[in-house]
Amino acid sequence: MQLLLKNGRLVDPLTGRDEALDLLITDGRIDRIGHSLTSASAQVIELRGKVIAPGFIDMHVHLREPGFEYKETIASGCAAAAAGGFTAVCCMPNTNPPIDDESVIRFIQARAKVALGGLVDVYPVAAVTMARKGEHLAPLAELATAGAVAFSDDGDPVADTELMRRALEYSAMFGKPVIQHAQDPALSKGGVANEGFVATSLGLPVIPRLAEEIMVARDIRLAAYTGGLYHVAHVSTAETLATIRKGKADGVHVTCEVTPHHFVLTDESLRSFDTNFKMNPPLRTQDDVEAMKGWNDRCHCDRSCAPLVR
Repeated sequence: MQLLLKNGRLVDPLTGRDEALDLLITDGRIDRIGHSLTSASAQVIELRGKVIAPGFIDMHVHLREPGFEYKETIASGCAAAAAGGFTAVCCMPNTNPPIDDESVIRFIQARAKVALGGLVDVYPVAAVTMARKGEHLAPLAELATAGAVAFSDDGDPVADTELMRRALEYSAMFGKPVIQHAQDPALSKGGVANEGFVATSLGLPVIPRLAEEIMVARDIRLAAYTGGLYHVAHVSTAETLATIRKGKADGVHVTCEVTPHHFVLTDESLRSFDTNFKMNPPLRTQDDVEAMKGWNDRCHCDRSCAPLVR
């Protein structure tokens, strides 16, 4: 069976390609790439104005199985991923039981193999602490051996400094990052909105930007001390980005991610009182949105470190 994809915009980060090209696919494999390809036996699909790219990877998804199948299952999550062009996902441990035991990893791996015939690769992210309670480290060595690709307490931060230090030491041993929901729980307790004019005018309890920035600064120091791999989930403030850039420039193994809504929305959206705009971390300001896009990061260096965060 042959498919001929015509005139699509081929974007391939690995080779640096970004141009209009044709792809000839034979029996599910790319046979040829070039201009004005022809084949007498191929089904031709016109893709002018559309993008052809390698499968995407989403490193932060919530498949919710086991325990919360009424919200999502591994099968439904994989189907949604495939429909959006994602061929690999990393599932977070906010399940019941959490991914704090190797048996849960084996369960997820087995379910993933039969979901869509294994079309989407599922990589489990194990919990940092038992039951994600932040009290005792999970058996990180066993979880890594079983197939965990990273460690995270997901929506809960690892607030205990000593626990985070030990987790990063394991991270250095196994080459698997610790993914932090960076938010000081004491500073953010009960908050629902960014601390600022909008929250004050609406009478909403706040989550100050400092709650994120302090924890990221602490963790980067710990990563530098231990040699661990540290990843900041859903960054939301410009100062956090500046701290991450500084850590990278200093040689710390730190990376980060930004959610789509923190690229485009601000706390002004809360004026509608639409709860779809309530999230954690909260929507911040226009300055922060611009920083997420790399337009204004409040970093006062010579900008040579800017590409490192992207």
